Amino acid sequence: MKAFVVLNGQTDLDVQGIIIGANDPPLNEAGKVQAGDVVKSLEGKGIDMILSSPHLRTMETSEIIAEGLGLDNAKITKGMKLTERRFGDIEGKPASEVDMFALSSWFHNAETPGGETVKDAVNRIIAYMNNMVKIFRTKTMLLVVPEHVSKILFWFFKGLPEHGKEASIEAGNCAMFEFDTDDIPQSIKDYQPVVALPDAPAGGGDDPGRLLSQSEIDALILKLTSE
Repeated sequence: MKAFVVLNGQTDLDVQGIIIGANDPPLNEAGKVQAGDVVKSLEGKGIDMILSSPHLRTMETSEIIAEGLGLDNAKITKGMKLTERRFGDIEGKPASEVDMFALSSWFHNAETPGGETVKDAVNRIIAYMNNMVKIFRTKTMLLVVPEHVSKILFWFFKGLPEHGKEASIEAGNCAMFEFDTDDIPQSIKDYQPVVALPDAPAGGGDDPGRLLSQSEIDALILKLTSE
């Protein structure tokens, strides 16, 4: 199964170089054009569904892409565990004032007051994605996400970085990446959150942040195929 990852289109805060985090700006006009332009790169890819972060900027990007591909908005699934990493007290500040590489490093695992560490964000996103890949295993999936979620998705498909070989993953608005789910490393498939997830619903719920058992996966597939 193929999976495509697209970053959200541009917002005014991107232009200003502001750390967005949990803030929720809409696309600006340039961002809407970018979302329309990326459709050309996705045509003929056989996209069956779109899994989008729940932010306004990602949902707007998803809807523009869906319209361009002739997909109904019902094909867009809102992934609540794909929210952007929270940066707490530094949200709204210029990124130029912060060492963003160190802050986003798997090895530094830096924390900001009121924010998430890298491992906090990885815990919720990788376990969730393992479930989604199994549940939608026959689908060609497009993921529309913000910047720091895209970096974690790169690790999901390619493996966590090795010590001393961590590189900065730089990509502009509406950049697109293509992955093959057959290439997901076994270490990622087996990944379990190493700490309790603060927002995980009891028992996993409909939007689990933990690795589901095969019986739970089968039950969800049956539910989806019978609807």
